[in-house]
Amino acid sequence: MPLYPARRFWSTACACLLFAPSAWSASPPDSDSTKPYRLYIGVDLLVPDPADDDGNNRLPVATLHPREVVIDDTAGTRLPLRDVPAFSWARKPKVSRSPVTISDFAQYKVFSIQRDKAMQALATQNNMNIYAQERAAYEQMKVGEAQRMVGHAAANLNGVRVAQRNGMIVDARSIEAAEAWVERAQDDAAEALDTFADQTIDSAGMISDPTFIDQAQESSNDEGGDVLELTFKLSSPEPIADAYVVVLGAVVMGEQEGIVTFHQSVGAIGPEPRKIKIRKLGFTPGFDITDVKLHVYSHGRELATNLSERAVPMSRDEAREFLLLSHIADHAIETVTPTPVWNLPPTALLAADRPADFDYPVVVNIDADGSIISIHNSETEARAYLAEIHDASELRTKTTPGKSLSASVRVTSEDAGVTLDQTGRLPSRVVAAMRDMFFLPALDLGSPVPGTTKVNLADFFR
Repeated sequence: MPLYPARRFWSTACACLLFAPSAWSASPPDSDSTKPYRLYIGVDLLVPDPADDDGNNRLPVATLHPREVVIDDTAGTRLPLRDVPAFSWARKPKVSRSPVTISDFAQYKVFSIQRDKAMQALATQNNMNIYAQERAAYEQMKVGEAQRMVGHAAANLNGVRVAQRNGMIVDARSIEAAEAWVERAQDDAAEALDTFADQTIDSAGMISDPTFIDQAQESSNDEGGDVLELTFKLSSPEPIADAYVVVLGAVVMGEQEGIVTFHQSVGAIGPEPRKIKIRKLGFTPGFDITDVKLHVYSHGRELATNLSERAVPMSRDEAREFLLLSHIADHAIETVTPTPVWNLPPTALLAADRPADFDYPVVVNIDADGSIISIHNSETEARAYLAEIHDASELRTKTTPGKSLSASVRVTSEDAGVTLDQTGRLPSRVVAAMRDMFFLPALDLGSPVPGTTKVNLADFFR
């Protein structure tokens, strides 16, 4: 099993410096309903670049499937999981919605069937039982065939005698042959019954034979287990249609030390806790694993859990402010367009199992604080609408130093009744999800400004 050296990468984003150290050492998050978001330290997975012969370059992972890895690039490159030697990772601050709950976590070192002597003994017992049952079924089939042959022989003899009674000339040898056939068939049927009875007794004795069960109870695997088994329960206050768990752990296998990383699809998560069992094969017998961490993802986006590192409860406004400040810090002197925050998807997207329900390409106007202003069919319509709002002075601008949230441009309270969907064609679920979506605003040389961008909620699933 490939191990990655026990070293980690920290994201270079300046966002991690925006909170005071005391925030990171906060007590475990409470259930304050006014703060359903979490700021926490998460993990972005990386894989070696196949085109890099030196093996130094790492590519970010967009999402994981049972047998392949999707790279976070413009082409969505897919790599067979068997071709990925090992994962590395980068730790970085993230924001997520109401956390997934992990409970009743336990880990065990168990044995693969190939090495588990107790299982081998029980498997032998089971195989012998199956063989005995198959032999008994075979002998029972032969009894049935023999009994049918007795019926055919008796019918033949009766036919010969009826023909003789009806005046047909029947040779005495024909009658003797028919009678002999009946006698042989009856003998064969009796023998088949005896054989079947003997096989049934043998099968019963084999099934009740305690030899292999005793061997299973007395067996030991002195070299230690070679399989890691994890059991836990998952639940979420909001439904999640499709999730997977990434496991990281510090492993010692003989003289090898490193970090093992693997993932397992867990399907849907809901309010009712669901028990999950994960088994990872391929360890050296007697391996040791410590510091096992579980990270939950949906479509490549990590979700906070009750076990997330340094989790801090946040309100929606606090989450938006953190994202905005991080965005400004990452692009201090750059000019960029608005972009959706796919790592903080609307609850409707997390719960959806039909991407087509949200496949509506549109153009949106995003305010300087990241809130959505309006939805349009084209960039021309969107820009004209944004200009019209400016001309009508329906936006206000505050100018305070520091490029902070207070310098954003927002729709005034008088505009609260303005229809978000200017297309007139979007289903209510799409409009609601758009309203629930977080956006990072456009920046003009590092300063947040209103802007226009294309978005399709179905991209979350790609």
